[in-house]
Amino acid sequence: MSVAAICGAASAWAADGDAAPEKGQFFIHPMFVWFDPPSKLGYDDSATGPGIMLGWQFLDKWSMEAQYYQVEPDLKTPPGGKGQIESWAANLAYNLPSFGWFSPFATIGGGRGEYDRDNFGNGKTSTQNEYNFGLGTYIGSSKRFAFRADVRGVYLNDAEKLQPWAAVGFVLKVGRTEEKKIADGDGDGVPDGTDKCPNTPAGRVVGPDGCEFDADRDGVVDGADACPNTPTGVSVDSRGCPLDSDGDGVPDYLDKCPDTPRGTKVDANGCPIPVATNFDLTVEFAFNSAEINDLSFRELRNAMTFMREHPDTSAVVEGNTDSKGTDAYNQKLSERRAAAVKDVLVKSGIDSSRLSTVGYGESRPVASNDTEEGRAKNRRVTIVVK
Repeated sequence: MSVAAICGAASAWAADGDAAPEKGQFFIHPMFVWFDPPSKLGYDDSATGPGIMLGWQFLDKWSMEAQYYQVEPDLKTPPGGKGQIESWAANLAYNLPSFGWFSPFATIGGGRGEYDRDNFGNGKTSTQNEYNFGLGTYIGSSKRFAFRADVRGVYLNDAEKLQPWAAVGFVLKVGRTEEKKIADGDGDGVPDGTDKCPNTPAGRVVGPDGCEFDADRDGVVDGADACPNTPTGVSVDSRGCPLDSDGDGVPDYLDKCPDTPRGTKVDANGCPIPVATNFDLTVEFAFNSAEINDLSFRELRNAMTFMREHPDTSAVVEGNTDSKGTDAYNQKLSERRAAAVKDVLVKSGIDSSRLSTVGYGESRPVASNDTEEGRAKNRRVTIVVK
């Protein structure tokens, strides 16, 4: 299998961790070894062969390894003959800064090798102390599997220079893996490294960037926004509520009279409500009638318009009669007249809760009941707006 094929297979494994083993894990590393032994020992060329490595990641950065491999290089004499090399070594490896899927390391170690120049026969075996150092890397992103490659120099007792050595193969990582604790200083579930608002108060709801939501985009986060549905673009105070510069209860963006003096009673537009305690609109009736004539209806429009423009006002509808008839009859007639006018106002769109009625009978004349002209003036309804 080629190195490219091995790398491709390694990258296909599930991505859930760094390439290097984690602290506390053991690992098994079957490997394919290439070694160029010294010609001084009678070898003619480099050779390849199988090997195995067992390791333990005992610290975050350090691991211990025991390795064995065997190769059969060609001999100088006899030509075409095969020798055999078996090597045992113990190594220390130090993990260099990792890039996640690419985790380089440096390694150093030593051991012994049996260098046989005649296939384990005729006593032609040389035992060599071996010392090695080099670099390598783990490649992958699985907590259990990785691809490993090493390049080293090997120094022997009887060699005059460092001999090149290389190995590749898969790594099986065994044992429980540690869950890496991700720093989250404010406990909002967003790691500090990506948290744009690292001091969010506890219990607040945040977005993927670690910042609290601001649904109405007024600059005050939802958790502290006393007015969470402010229209976009409206200026707000520190509580997230629209500004009300004149303190009349109508926010500036709706206030058509923004400089109303403090304490002034205003309508829905923020404008002062005219004082209307003496606002009387007189509706006159025919004799012994509670029907509103056309002329009086036109006058009623003034009251309707005023109350629509000033929704905070209320009104008392007062019914009156002339002196003809009994007191009891005139009292009932005055109440009917007041009720008739209220009914017209309600039908025009004014809420009935803003209207009350009272009948005064013949007790409150505004003209003499001795003449027909005077009695006509007394047959009336007065609307007093407050």
